[in-house]
Amino acid sequence: MFKTGKVPPEILKSSVYPYTGKLRDEVLIHSSFGEDCSIIDFGEKVAVLSTDPITGADIQSSRLAVYVSCNDIAACGAAPLGILVTLLLPLGADESLLEELMKGIDEAAKRIDVEILGGHSEITPTVSKSVISTTAIGITDKDKFVTSSGAKPGDAVIVTKALGLEGSAILASDFEDFLVRRLPKEIVARAKTFIEQISVVDEGIIASRAGVSAMHDITEGGLLGACYEVAEASGVGIEIQEELIPILPETKEICKVFDIDPLGLISSGSMLICTSRPDKVITELENAGIIATVIGRIIPEGKFMISSDKRNPIIPFERDELYKAIEKAKGFAEN
Repeated sequence: MFKTGKVPPEILKSSVYPYTGKLRDEVLIHSSFGEDCSIIDFGEKVAVLSTDPITGADIQSSRLAVYVSCNDIAACGAAPLGILVTLLLPLGADESLLEELMKGIDEAAKRIDVEILGGHSEITPTVSKSVISTTAIGITDKDKFVTSSGAKPGDAVIVTKALGLEGSAILASDFEDFLVRRLPKEIVARAKTFIEQISVVDEGIIASRAGVSAMHDITEGGLLGACYEVAEASGVGIEIQEELIPILPETKEICKVFDIDPLGLISSGSMLICTSRPDKVITELENAGIIATVIGRIIPEGKFMISSDKRNPIIPFERDELYKAIEKAKGFAEN
């Protein structure tokens, strides 16, 4: 029986990816493990498509729904231009809830210059809370798109901003009362503002122009999941230096309260970048006010975390640490 969270990689490979319909010549990047987007040939241009639901957040769900699918488009080096939105509302929902969700979607979309192209909304007894799913589309030149599967041995591995931004923002927003009884209010308040850093559209476009081999938005499964997916998709290994990983103090404190590992915490807001030109990529990002840090390198084979001179294998978490934190907070509330 599955647990809450993403379907495990081995199940995806055995029970999902063998069943993807007729493979079409127009599709340049097909469905595969580690690739969050499909890329379709339109002559000199390509269309980049990605879809994502929001299920782990409540208060910030509408804004996150826009960012997460558009971030995937940016990870391919394309500028997102629009999204389709599906809203599933539970029984008892009213117009005020629908309008509140749409206002959040509208605000986030305007912030990153994308249009709401259409979608679907309905009230259904099959959900117990609002579920938002978005499908994003972007366009770029045919010779300029980036994938998750292009990492090469010798590439530097870079992350932007800091790890755990999304998870910290969700937990600080949805469980504020729980946290302020255990942490200073200022820490929780700052963590809530991390929602403003969730978009990686700018870094995706800037880095792709500076020269990259592969990029991947660090979402569910956190850094370890993203490293594993890029290495698997590219058929290479990866080596990460734990002491180089940027994690903000607020995220560390929140993770301590919930007894979770920030390396397995959902981390939209941080882009994983593989490049043979780390100095140029970092310079271009920092010129735009985006912090970027080299945390490791791509190697021929194997997936390792270097910590205190120990070389441990990278093993993705069975599920994102966010769900463990949610269950803990709800358990305290029930008791």
